[in-house]
Amino acid sequence: MASLIKLSLGFVFACGTLLGQAESSSPLKFGWLTDTHVGGSTGAEDLSIVVHDINKNDSINFVIVSGDITELDVGHNLELAKAILDSLTIPYYIIPGNHDLKWSSSGGQRFEQLWGSDKFNFEIGDYRFIGIHQGPVLRMGAGYLDPADISWVESILQSLSNPMQKVFIVLHYPLDPAIDNWHVLRDVLRPYNIQAVLHGHGHANRATWYEGIPGVMSRSILRRGKQPTGYSIVDLYSTHANFIERIPLADSTHFWHRLALGEKISLDSLSLPYPDYSENDTSGVEIVWQYKTGSLITSAPTVANDQVYVSTVGGELMALDIRSGQVNWSWQAGGAIHSTPAVKGKRVVIGSVDSTISCVSSKNGELLWQTQSSAPVFSSALIDGRKVYIGNGDGDFQALNLRNGKQKWVSHAGTGYIETKPVLTQGKIIYGAWDESIYALNARNGQLEWQWSDGRSGLLYSPAACWPVVGDNKLFIVAPDRVMSAINISNGETVWRKSGHRVRESIGITEDGMNVFARTMQDSVVSVKTGGDAFELDWIKYIGFGYDIAPNAMIEMDGYIFFTTDNGGVFCLERTTGNLVWRHRISDGLVNTLEVIDSKRVICTAADGKVSLLRYAD
Repeated sequence: MASLIKLSLGFVFACGTLLGQAESSSPLKFGWLTDTHVGGSTGAEDLSIVVHDINKNDSINFVIVSGDITELDVGHNLELAKAILDSLTIPYYIIPGNHDLKWSSSGGQRFEQLWGSDKFNFEIGDYRFIGIHQGPVLRMGAGYLDPADISWVESILQSLSNPMQKVFIVLHYPLDPAIDNWHVLRDVLRPYNIQAVLHGHGHANRATWYEGIPGVMSRSILRRGKQPTGYSIVDLYSTHANFIERIPLADSTHFWHRLALGEKISLDSLSLPYPDYSENDTSGVEIVWQYKTGSLITSAPTVANDQVYVSTVGGELMALDIRSGQVNWSWQAGGAIHSTPAVKGKRVVIGSVDSTISCVSSKNGELLWQTQSSAPVFSSALIDGRKVYIGNGDGDFQALNLRNGKQKWVSHAGTGYIETKPVLTQGKIIYGAWDESIYALNARNGQLEWQWSDGRSGLLYSPAACWPVVGDNKLFIVAPDRVMSAINISNGETVWRKSGHRVRESIGITEDGMNVFARTMQDSVVSVKTGGDAFELDWIKYIGFGYDIAPNAMIEMDGYIFFTTDNGGVFCLERTTGNLVWRHRISDGLVNTLEVIDSKRVICTAADGKVSLLRYAD
């Protein structure tokens, strides 16, 4: 029935006004830019063409820009994009996209610094426009709406002076399972007079439909093949909106979609798949406790001193009682935290995108020392003895004194930003960076021992997100090039590389160092022997977790392998066979690297902001 109504309405709307037919009044007109990808081959030039064209059109009232402003947030791509956009002679409103936040040397902070916010809310005429991003922030996977941003949207809608105000929602992704928790925002929007969801990401002009809410996707401004540089112009009349493609260099326009405006028809039929938790009925797993932080979490938890240490994108570091999940203390950083807490004794070390490295008391959260870094810090620290090892967004890597935070040495060997957790072995501190390389530094003085870059060329294939593991004098990684590599720790030479299993950024090693295992991009886990000079498969097992590219480490303890997925799954396998012991869905989105307490209990942090203690009762 819903489909029939939708098609009927679409026919009426399309036929109601023909291109060129006189409208009843002058429209409110806005320009719509998306997927500008400055830093790509033609992004800056194409954006300049579009901005120049808009400035010549006195009838356009404002501009919205719906994400993927840059190809990557590295170098000065965002600054260049802002310089071009700031030459607009009319107001513009902007949100970031996945290219600005997944690949970000600032951990997403630079966007907010340049534009003041990563979201917008404004009124013009009878309309309200609300824009929010969907990440994913640093972690590869589907888009995800920060719970704090959803609450922000809800608070705006609840406070409308006119509950029937016409509202446009601006996203980068479509409001469907391309965003893991799309349904949460959809349920918030359902009672209100949402005219449409406007989004990019698909690089094409397309009318869409999201559970009773119309959607419109706009083309990228980029030239591509025979497609010239262009953008969208939207004419808002009292009863409808016309969507028009503008091609500046040809001085041409093309009407392609008409959208009815007014009081929307509520359709109760749901067709998109909501998260399914039915597998939990037979998982044998119970949630002992669960704590809701209210903020996006991109980092793994750490257990020490009978406490669970958790950090959030809201910039909060907290300690939860491991037995009850109650908050013992919390500490607020000056910026978002994406790094996993590193704990030794009475000290907890954490980095923040405000370019600080901080040490707080594990007992009460009191700040013990804070060191300023040269760039945002979102990699995870490693503590060994009295040293703290950590990298930053400039590609610098340093060792600090654990007692007072004073710098012992700093290395400028790399040029790409660092987000991983390093590994220390044979007197070398080893880590990957987003410059296609892995670095091994002398742990005592920071001197470069070797640099490895034998993978596929291109920054997006850098071995930078996975936590590397070591065994049998080899470093093992799985990178976005879908290859497992074994590297000689002594000299950095490639021992072997193996493709074919489509592994990507999720790897672990057994406690005895005899086997390394990795999650493939589709349904399976592989186990490989660490000994010898050639790839030797131990086993490969179909698990059935679906498509997954989240960069989460895998953990083995007491003969069991634990790992997570980007659709909320937590899995336990037998080490020797790969047979599934249990699986449990804890969230609608990414679950970060687990903290395994023992063979029966794990601590989970998820993108939805929840911290959970799971226990398997076989």
